Amino acid sequence: MFLFTSIALTTTASATSDVIIYAFDPNPAGSDAGNVWVTVHNPTNKSVDIGNWTFESTHGTTATDWIAKGTTIYPGAYCTYTPHYRWLNNSEEAIILRNAKGKEVDRTPVVSDNENDNRYWIRNNSEWTFGVKELEKGELWRGYVKNVVDGDTIDVHFNIYGIRRVRLVGIDAPEIGEDGYGEAKEFLNETCMWEAVKLDVDDMEQYDSYYRLLAVVYVNETNLNEKLVKEGYAEVMYIPPSEFDSREWDADYTPSPTQTPSFEFMFAIIGVVAAMCLVRRRGQVYGNK
Repeated sequence: MFLFTSIALTTTASATSDVIIYAFDPNPAGSDAGNVWVTVHNPTNKSVDIGNWTFESTHGTTATDWIAKGTTIYPGAYCTYTPHYRWLNNSEEAIILRNAKGKEVDRTPVVSDNENDNRYWIRNNSEWTFGVKELEKGELWRGYVKNVVDGDTIDVHFNIYGIRRVRLVGIDAPEIGEDGYGEAKEFLNETCMWEAVKLDVDDMEQYDSYYRLLAVVYVNETNLNEKLVKEGYAEVMYIPPSEFDSREWDADYTPSPTQTPSFEFMFAIIGVVAAMCLVRRRGQVYGNK
């Protein structure tokens, strides 16, 4: 499922080899330098050596970047390329993929991305669409933290979907200019920066209104969302619908008592009703005599 934010574009050039350009984001959330990415995919059942292949931008001051020698993309695998500088324009940009001999392998259509957020261009069969993709539910997604935005927001590098901005679900840390902002951001920076993480994406609401992924973040099996609350760097902010009841992370939280009646209570009610019916029936019989 795709969450579309613009019309789809038919691909103007099809791949001439087994490897294709799968997705790219010329204008990611935050700084473009070091965060612009492109993902290639090998949909076949054989490995392909893509060492010394190149990506070329086509708009404005064009750039050519080489894939490292000896790079192999395995059957069904994805490979994401993220240079340390900005190399794609936000408007009227296209990417050309060439093999080691300089022959064109694949090309994207000319597209624009003037939205500084998590949306990106992704290939959907013969079309390219702009938006975010609904992730498979029930999965733990792995990556590493590339940037800490503030006390409840991080940028995570995924293998398939490039660099995604992630909002730690169920909590709220101080915003810039508010008391505690620096402390919360520094705590998150010390806890997870460059660390491998697992993301349990909220299957009830995967994205917020800014297209950020909503997730519980695990660092070394520790629930980072809960840790921020218990350490006093963030407050609980439970917004249904959500897969996670973050109120349980608050030490002072007392769940409401269950209203489900016990079996003993239900049988007692049934007994009372049965007795009332019996008395009523007897009264009718006596009244007819």
